Amino acid sequence: MMDWIGPNIVTYGPWLVGLMAMMETALIIGLLLPTEPTLILATTLAVQGHLTLRSIVVAAIIGALLGDSVGFAIGRWGFSSGKGVGRLSRLVAQQRVRVADLFERHSGYSICIARVLPFTRTISPLFAGSTSLSYRRFLFFDLIGVSGWAIVAFAVAYTTAQGWQMGVRSLGIEWTVPLALLLLMTVLAYKRSTRHGYRIPESVSVALTGNIGSGKSTVARFLVEEGVPVVSADELARQAVKPGSSGLREVIEVFGKSVLDTDGSLNRKALGSLIFKDADARKRLEDIVHPRIRVLRDRWMREHQFEIYPLSVSEVPLLFETNLQNDFDVSVVVSASEENRIWRLQEKRDLDPQDSRSIMANQIESAVKEELADYVIHNNEGLGELRSESVDVLQRIIASERHLKSLHPDRLRIDMHMHTHDSFDCMSDPVELLAAAKRKGIGRIALTDHNKLRVALEMAREFPEEIIPGEEVKTSEGVDLIGLYLSEEIPKGTSLKRTCSIIKEQGGISYLPHPYARGKGGSGRYAEEMGELVDVVEVFNSRLHPLKLNSLAESLADDCSKLRGAGSDAHTVGEVGRAYVEVERHPNDPGSLLAALEVSEIRGVESSKVVHLASTWAKFRR
Repeated sequence: MMDWIGPNIVTYGPWLVGLMAMMETALIIGLLLPTEPTLILATTLAVQGHLTLRSIVVAAIIGALLGDSVGFAIGRWGFSSGKGVGRLSRLVAQQRVRVADLFERHSGYSICIARVLPFTRTISPLFAGSTSLSYRRFLFFDLIGVSGWAIVAFAVAYTTAQGWQMGVRSLGIEWTVPLALLLLMTVLAYKRSTRHGYRIPESVSVALTGNIGSGKSTVARFLVEEGVPVVSADELARQAVKPGSSGLREVIEVFGKSVLDTDGSLNRKALGSLIFKDADARKRLEDIVHPRIRVLRDRWMREHQFEIYPLSVSEVPLLFETNLQNDFDVSVVVSASEENRIWRLQEKRDLDPQDSRSIMANQIESAVKEELADYVIHNNEGLGELRSESVDVLQRIIASERHLKSLHPDRLRIDMHMHTHDSFDCMSDPVELLAAAKRKGIGRIALTDHNKLRVALEMAREFPEEIIPGEEVKTSEGVDLIGLYLSEEIPKGTSLKRTCSIIKEQGGISYLPHPYARGKGGSGRYAEEMGELVDVVEVFNSRLHPLKLNSLAESLADDCSKLRGAGSDAHTVGEVGRAYVEVERHPNDPGSLLAALEVSEIRGVESSKVVHLASTWAKFRR
């Protein structure tokens, strides 16, 4: 973009500066606009006499105020997040968390503070517009913030411009350019050394439930219209038993082929007739479907973790009946009188009142659910009242969501795959790795150096609750296999099957990392074979490129009915915690970890391809 700005800034001058300042906060793409370099270039031209400094400053201030006001209006009157997990979505999510922290700690003054912070000022007007803050109050603080930003920005720009002029006059262009680049690289290196690394965006998970005919699907539609990401348990249940899935194969094994349609898909009506009045049959079906629904919901949560909205909603009709309420941060029940529910079922589904009562008899009474839920939405009036109450409950949840994000004391996050300076391609200090993990809320880490166990064992003795000692073995087949909770080093070049046997002999856990990675994973050549042998399959590895290879690993774990793991595969301190598994807190031993992984959540973000340069540099140093 600077290639276009450079030639045109002399022609369009302050107009271009004002447009850039406005676009930075009027649209989300401002996260990627080079506003500061534009100001520096314009100021340099002003110092040289091609433009007037006053016109540039005025244009920048007016443009910034206009852009902030447009951003506020978008946030107030209909902003909704775009889908996807690209670079732009990650930047938006990262800054939303930062802005929310500012608003919580500094109230209205956060507008002033956010205005002088790069990237954060782009999302701040949108966030402010989505709150109850009045535009007059926003404009007051924004004017202060824009003034401060202009002072800082133009002080830096003017100093840079003068320094450039002095350098060119004193040293010549051939020396000034390398020195400027060296200074820039020093600043970037300093910022990199002082930052704590990336934290995975967290979203409050909300369960929306209610008895049949209560109107929960209507409430879900209202929430979608408000921009909230919503997923239906019924849709996930269909995915869990879709043709060709392990879920459908297991259903056929238990209930026979009579539950299939002619096209090979599940006949839900035929299956329903088998389990409707048979509690044991219903329990067998739930044991097949519910774990898979949990995995699918977990995957959906990962896909939507970069949404700008601070929460996500799962529509779960039998939340309390299946004891799933602890899987969510918040529960909301939609409640209606029995008369209204019977009438709705008769009108919309043509259900006989007696059939409706039979279905209701298998659900917990609405009054009991109201006691169990965190919030209640009453649906005994019209759609207007239902929408109003739904939005009100939504705002109440958002108002308290900052207090819901802290990790529950009964939960534990584990990064199951990382390296120290004992690996040939890493120079990370293990104590620094543990400190970085704790800063990010990771309570336990597995140290899995390449063909080495010494550092992992030393750290495990010093930090017995925080460290899982492991080794990533390069097998004779040329692919990697990790042993967790090892006591003795496994020699490099041991075969895959023998490595699994040795891990088992030592009482450890066999963990299959990046099974579809090129080279170290054999591009999946041994995936199915190893999927049957190992205890845990790594379904998310932050260093794996392209990231879609993780989806293949997740399908492998499902097909082989294996436990799922996740790890950052960190080779630098900044990568720690980019992927983790969240489980119930448990003692640090193999049996307890395997039991905890039965019910787990996988979270992860992709590491930049640049991190591989650190591994290459480490190899070069060695």
